[in-house]
Amino acid sequence: MRHRLLLILSGILILAACESYDCTLYNFVGMYAVFDSDGEAVQITDTLTVTSGKSGPILLNNGVNTATLKLQLSYWQDVDTLVFYIKGKDYFLRDTVWVTKSNQVHYESPDCPTTLFHEIQSVSSTHEFIKDITIIRSAVNYETTTNLQISLLSDAD
Repeated sequence: MRHRLLLILSGILILAACESYDCTLYNFVGMYAVFDSDGEAVQITDTLTVTSGKSGPILLNNGVNTATLKLQLSYWQDVDTLVFYIKGKDYFLRDTVWVTKSNQVHYESPDCPTTLFHEIQSVSSTHEFIKDITIIRSAVNYETTTNLQISLLSDAD
């Protein structure tokens, strides 16, 4: 009887150990960006929409008082095209941003799905309302730190 109980407890411990791997199913791999103007953090108080390409899927829909962005990048393209739309009471602005990046497959375990990390290589825009974009951190992975600093044109520019 004692031997059988010891065998059952050992089996339970082995099964529990095999099932305890914590997959990162709820982690987001995305690019984080902040807005600034003349070196000061700013919010876009008008309506901001960001799409993937001119007629692509909407990544941010009608954001108001937006100071930061969290955007997912494409899996296999080397260059992502992001179109920023700002709609005010009497105006409509559009600026296109190109993010050149590399994609790396991230593998953790056979029990977990494969994810893709990215390495930002360069960023450019059409400069309609974006003055400059600075890469703060090129690695795009599970970390929730700022990747890009987007400097907006001021009224004086």
